[in-house]
Amino acid sequence: MNAIASVITEAVEAVRVQFADHRVDVAPDGAGGVFITIQDVSVGHAYVPQTTWLGFHISAAYPDADVYPHYVGLLTRVDGQRHGPAIQAPGWRGQPALQISRRSNHRDAAVDSAALKAGRIRRWLADQ
Repeated sequence: MNAIASVITEAVEAVRVQFADHRVDVAPDGAGGVFITIQDVSVGHAYVPQTTWLGFHISAAYPDADVYPHYVGLLTRVDGQRHGPAIQAPGWRGQPALQISRRSNHRDAAVDSAALKAGRIRRWLADQ
């Protein structure tokens, strides 16, 4: 297993700070990156359930690589509509999940952190 670089350790700590009221689980990926799962994340009133986990991978190439995609537990829209094209259901790390494809096309590695991206994904879901 490769060592985890300090930049990734700092990114994990920033996620813990951003989601201070949530349990944040971290698992090394064996290649210098980590898998992160944030528990009990509110996704708003448009979904059942209204809280779920939020997971993502920070690769060893971080911060030069985007943190993409993100995953949540299975959610159903309250209005009965289908999820839009940014949401698919491939599963994640051996469990049922929805994949949230929200790529940051104009990201700036010096500004756009894993923690901020996770916060944007949560807000994007809540705004749907």
